[in-house]
Amino acid sequence: MRPMEVFNSGRTRAEHLLKLSELLLNTRRRGMRADWARRFKALMHWPQKEQIDRVDGPGAVLILREASGLKSKHFDEEYLNELLRAAYAGIVASLDRYCHEVVISRVVAQLSKSPKVASRELRQLRIPILAARKAILHARKPGTRPMNLVRQALQEVLHREETFQRPDDIARGMKIIGVDNLWGKCAQRLGCQPRDIAKRLNKIVDRRNRIVHEGDILRRKRGGKIAYHPIQATEVAGDIKWLSDLVNTIEDVVNEKPWNPGTK
Repeated sequence: MRPMEVFNSGRTRAEHLLKLSELLLNTRRRGMRADWARRFKALMHWPQKEQIDRVDGPGAVLILREASGLKSKHFDEEYLNELLRAAYAGIVASLDRYCHEVVISRVVAQLSKSPKVASRELRQLRIPILAARKAILHARKPGTRPMNLVRQALQEVLHREETFQRPDDIARGMKIIGVDNLWGKCAQRLGCQPRDIAKRLNKIVDRRNRIVHEGDILRRKRGGKIAYHPIQATEVAGDIKWLSDLVNTIEDVVNEKPWNPGTK
């Protein structure tokens, strides 16, 4: 499983949610005609007494059966915005997972080389002593691959202790594998300044955090009805595209030369 495959899978799912929110938005403003409902139920061999509802989206027509527990109102913008929020959270999670995969894959490969070329950040990595013991005992068996156990231990440690979403956190993670001045190199390729990348990435992560940790509910000093932060499909699509361009640029920087933490 390659890091870019992980990210692209997440991007595909996020874009799928975005597309669903567009296709399923109910544009029907009038009730369903009784004669149309009778003919449709007869065509489908459904009981005439069964209550059905109809959703007319820009790219789909849904017929909701009584057992579904859903009504056409559940396909209004307020409800379908939850798909946009899920897409937003998903694309940031894909960035995070991509960075983890990049770091873990290159650290494991580097451990077979001389520790003299290891970066300071790599030398500071620690794994649980029981995991190290398990790998040592495993190495005594012929034909075994103890580094797989080391990889698993690293995955546990990094996923538990590190979140690669904020600019500083991502840059620190890339330093583990010897990539210095990450945002300077990315900015050069993207035709902007490092602070521009940091500003937009922090804004995206802040938005994601409001969705994941606060339910995207507006904060109020006192009382009042529950209201949500507005969200638009164009906003989500734009940030998915920007993050995709950023990840592709990070991939170029990481792969620009063979990894050697002893060089800049």
